[in-house]
Amino acid sequence: MQQVHPHRLRRFLSAALAFALLLVAAPAMADVVRSVSTEYYMVDGTKPAAIVASLKRNSPLNEGDRTYQANTRTDIRTTYKIEQRGDTCRVVDVVIYLRLTYLYPKLKHSVDFETRKWWRTFYRQLEKHELIHGEISTKAAYKLNDTLEKLQPGDCYNYKSTVKVKARKIIDQMKKDQTSYDALTQHGFKQQRNMGKYP
Repeated sequence: MQQVHPHRLRRFLSAALAFALLLVAAPAMADVVRSVSTEYYMVDGTKPAAIVASLKRNSPLNEGDRTYQANTRTDIRTTYKIEQRGDTCRVVDVVIYLRLTYLYPKLKHSVDFETRKWWRTFYRQLEKHELIHGEISTKAAYKLNDTLEKLQPGDCYNYKSTVKVKARKIIDQMKKDQTSYDALTQHGFKQQRNMGKYP
């Protein structure tokens, strides 16, 4: 496995950070209820090579012949009311519920100092990658809330479908942003290559 030169890695991480900062701008005041939880799956091995093999074998995250070591699951639930006055409707009482669930590997066995040092570096890169996924989702939740709260009143005939289309557009864009970020980082693989010979 080719090792990434330090200055290229720094350039890449700076680009990823800039990407994240661009995405996370959100209104200061908004009705977004955000909850975060972390789950783990166990990996065997007491040396880096064995741990990497276990990661590939035990990870629940598979896509074709590729295996990923961590994941961010996003669940967004939107609640609101449509208030009607005559033939005019408007959205009121908007609340967005965002639940983020991070999934990471966890060592099953005690390891020596050098392996622990390697593991911490590896794990930090996973966290950096997944936390940006979480920020992309958070940005979308705030934008959804802001969009619905500012939606102008309209004819009740098709107002409900208008609200749904607006909401769907934001969710679809969030999914595209997640995909773009994974393309930039190759699902975090580029971030992880600073581990040396263990990809």
